Order: sequence, then structure tokens, then C-alpha cells
Amino acid sequence: MNKKLMLLPLFAVLIVGTVFALGYYGVFSQTMEVESSIEFSEGCTDDLGLVFDGSTFEGTACAITNNAPSEREVQVTNDAPEGIDVEYIGTLELSKKDSEWQPTGEPISVGYTIIGDTFEVTGVEDGYTAIYYKDGVVGLEGRLENPQPAISIDSVTVLPEEDDFNMDELANYCAEPDNYNQCKGAKLWVVPTTDITEGTLNWANMANYFYELDLIQYNSEGNLVLSPESEMVLTPVYTISPGVTGEQIVETTIA
Repeated sequence: MNKKLMLLPLFAVLIVGTVFALGYYGVFSQTMEVESSIEFSEGCTDDLGLVFDGSTFEGTACAITNNAPSEREVQVTNDAPEGIDVEYIGTLELSKKDSEWQPTGEPISVGYTIIGDTFEVTGVEDGYTAIYYKDGVVGLEGRLENPQPAISIDSVTVLPEEDDFNMDELANYCAEPDNYNQCKGAKLWVVPTTDITEGTLNWANMANYFYELDLIQYNSEGNLVLSPESEMVLTPVYTISPGVTGEQIVETTIA
């Protein structure tokens, strides 16, 4: 009788040990190599040589590429010392388009602010005006019957604005038939000044307008969005205050 009583606890221990050993079914591991989605061109780091105080000049253009198949949010900042102001500009090509919105004729090129205190557009010929054309959230159809306002660039504080359809999650200008570099963003147009009346375009002369061939962004804080597998070229513009001398190094960070 005593022997049977001694065997029962031992049998219980064996059962507990077996359950503990089978607490999982198995393991597996996978190996991957992770690369940075953001890539920079060689010109991003350059020696600008001799410059003079009291001047404004362009640095070397830097191409930032998003190699990932999804968009990336980045912030561009710099450590410019006191007495040196930096803004970043881009270049946009525009073209006349036919009734099917396909480019016609020779394109023109303008410069615009990507990051800076104020939004500016340069290279616009006399008699023409650069405008921000913001498509409505209701969609792109019916533009001729219900045109959106021609927004003066003097009032721009950020591009695109939050209620711009072209920043909506459904917008995709990378697809056919546009095939743009940036899938989302703002539209910058150059139109004859005489065709703007109180913020309304004269669509009877739409064949004379120059329309965007890509979408742009502007943000004074340096917050930008790169579309999947897209490239954005930033050219720094340095303004050196009088009295600033000696070797100066300005480092731009893409975070």
C-alpha cells in the first residue's frame, strides 16, 4: 500500500514535465537585407569655393530619390549659422495642352520655392502670371462647367492645401495618362494675365495656358512627401549677410 502511494507523485511529475517540453510547436527564422529607401545624388555634398558676403547664390542641386514602392515623408532641415539664410528651390516644366489634356508644343521652365519663408515663382515671361490651380474635392470632371478659382501665389502658405483633391488618397498622377514623377501635389499654371478676372479664368482661351507637367510641393517647415519610386531635386540658395567671413559649412539633413 505504501509503495503505490509513493508512485503517484512521481507519475504527476512526469506528466507536468512532458507538457512543459511541448509548450510550442516549433520555430523558424528568416534573413533579410534592409536598404535605405532614400538615396542622394553625388552633388549633394560639394565645395562651392570662394563666395562673398552680402551675396545670394545657388548651391549644387541635390537629387533625392525614393526607391521604395510606397511614399515616404521626409523633413529637410539645415544647421546654417547666424548670418546665412537657406531656402531650397525646384524647377518645373509646363506645356500647353489639348482638349484631352495632352501636352502640345514646346514646354517652358520656371523655378519655384520648395522650402523657404515665402513661396515664389521665377522665370515667368512678361504678360503671364503664375497661379495655383486647386482642384475641388468633388473630383476632376466638369472643369469647364465648374472651374476652380485661379489662386494668386502671393497668398500661398503651403502647397498643396489640405482640401486640394490632388492630395487626396485617391489622387494618382503617376498612372496613365499623366505618368507624372510625383503622384500627389499641387498644380502650378502659367496663364496670360489678361485671362484672369477676379480669380476666375477665361476658359475660352485655355489653349494659351501653360499647364503643369508634374505636381509640386511647398512647405516652410521642410515637410515633404516623396511618391513611390520618385525623385525630387532640391537646389539650395544661400544668402550671406554682410560681415560674415571665414570658412562656413552648412549641413542639410533629410530625416
